[in-house]
Amino acid sequence: MSSPLVQALPALIGVGVGAVATGGTTYLLERSRWRRQQATRWDDARMRAYVEYGDVVKRVSYLASRIATGRGFQHSVDQLEPGPEAMEALEEADGARARAWESVLLLGDPQTIAAARAWHVAVWRLVGFARGQLTAADQWEPSIRETDLARDRFYYCARQDLGVKGEAVATPAWPPESIKELTPNDHATGD
Repeated sequence: MSSPLVQALPALIGVGVGAVATGGTTYLLERSRWRRQQATRWDDARMRAYVEYGDVVKRVSYLASRIATGRGFQHSVDQLEPGPEAMEALEEADGARARAWESVLLLGDPQTIAAARAWHVAVWRLVGFARGQLTAADQWEPSIRETDLARDRFYYCARQDLGVKGEAVATPAWPPESIKELTPNDHATGD
């Protein structure tokens, strides 16, 4: 006759194997869940960084365009007199851009970082017009278009990095054909 321990041995082995399998499965599931949570957390942080950066670069671009319009360059924004207050607002906006840039550098993928940098360089040309450093009227519209294309590229890369499905809507060329075709009287009357 065998001892009770020998008779219980298969059951004990089964319980041990079951415990190890349950523990291993639980560990793998928890590790997988933790990784998904971390990925979601970084995706959220990256999205916030891209949105904030986009917002402040657009603010710099808008202010620069308004000030350049105040210097006589045509654009579809209200002009802003290029005085000390306008220049201070432009400097403040660029400071916010520089702070937001750090988050993009930390969290962004290489393509989006490169696109963000290209957008800033394009906007910097508009800032040059706003400050009176660039004065060639024939370079104003190409600079506006370059800025629009760089912005579109940044958002394309950011969408790719974040896994956003669908196509982004491209920025139309400026000035729109409908505005180019208007006569001076049409502008005045709104026809």
